[in-house]
Parts: sequence; C-alpha cells; structure tokens
Amino acid sequence: MSVLCIGAGPAGLTAAYVPSHRDIPATVLEQDPIHAGGIPCTATYRDFAFDIGGRRFFSKSGKIEALRREDPQR
Repeated sequence: MSVLCIGAGPAGLTAAYVPSHRDIPATVLEQDPIHAGGIPCTATYRDFAFDIGGRRFFSKSGKIEALRREDPQR
C-alpha cells in the first residue's frame, strides 16, 4: 500500500505525514513548480515582495495542535 497526496499545502503534507509514521510510503504532488503550500506565498513584482495569504496556523482541535507540535527529530 502507498499514499498519493495531491497538493503540498497543510492538508496534503499532513495526509502524507501520518501514514509515513506507520511505514506506509507517501508521495506528495504539487502543481506549482515555484510555490508549494497552498495560498500563502511571497510574490515579487518590480523589485517588491508581497506576502499573499495567511501565514499562521490555528486550530481549535487539540489533536491537530498536538500533531503540529510533534518533534520532527523523534
């Protein structure tokens, strides 16, 4: 069994992260060759940089917050 996730936003990365901890291979595909991660990005126009979209992660779910705060080195 393996998992294919379409999109490298928070949902796609989480969908790949969870099975990987159960030794299930996961592949993430992202359409945009420059920006990954959904709407939040930095766009450049005439030597100016603009932050687009939200940059903070917030959830009312304790399980989601606990997953997000896991130590990646464990």
